[in-house]
Amino acid sequence: MSIAMFAAISLICIDVAAPSVVVVQAADTQLTTPPADDIDRVILAPASEPAAAKAEEEEEDDSDPLAFEGESDAAVVQRFVDYLEQTTTLTGGFTQIAPSGAISSGRLYLRRPGFLRFEYDPPDPLLIVANGGLVYVYDDALETTDSYPLGKTPLKFLLSKKLNFDKTSVVGVDRGVNNVAITLASKKDDTEGELTIIVKAPEMTLIRWIVRDLQNGITVVTLDNVVAGERLANRLFRPPDAGGAFLKN
Repeated sequence: MSIAMFAAISLICIDVAAPSVVVVQAADTQLTTPPADDIDRVILAPASEPAAAKAEEEEEDDSDPLAFEGESDAAVVQRFVDYLEQTTTLTGGFTQIAPSGAISSGRLYLRRPGFLRFEYDPPDPLLIVANGGLVYVYDDALETTDSYPLGKTPLKFLLSKKLNFDKTSVVGVDRGVNNVAITLASKKDDTEGELTIIVKAPEMTLIRWIVRDLQNGITVVTLDNVVAGERLANRLFRPPDAGGAFLKN
């Protein structure tokens, strides 16, 4: 399996082995963090432009109030749910750090509910598309497409029309001065891993998400230049043509 394919599969949390250390390098931050023990540093790291992030760090001190101070975790979760369920489309750039430490970048197109497209920059030969309840991973170099049920991946929490809390647990609510992180997991074993969604506060705009797989490996996706509400063509979410072999799991 290529490094690029490994990174893509880790994004949707299928068959990933966890390393002991992840090196996280996004547009605004560089962290070396044990995935199991120090993930809070990644969750609540600023995700704005470098100059703004530096200014935020200089301004923050121990006396700075946390986001939505005085509100209960339940109220913060409801804010997040309202934001997510009102979101129709998002576009922007992304930087992805796989459990192996491999760094990829590209363009993201998201249309809720149910649709997602990751276009990876060269030399990565990958395209990931979510459509019709499946996640397709196309490798242009091999001319193969693997597909996985969306419901088996933590991406379902991001793409579902509504969050069903009869089936979904809120594992954690973490607050920084400017960010809020909500960690979601399935109450049953039908979803392989957890998803932490990080939004900027108080605006409640998506800036990052983190997938923790069953082997405790961490994949971090940080967004930049995000635009909400644009009309997105259906062709963006057309399942990729395998060209050669088509593998369906």
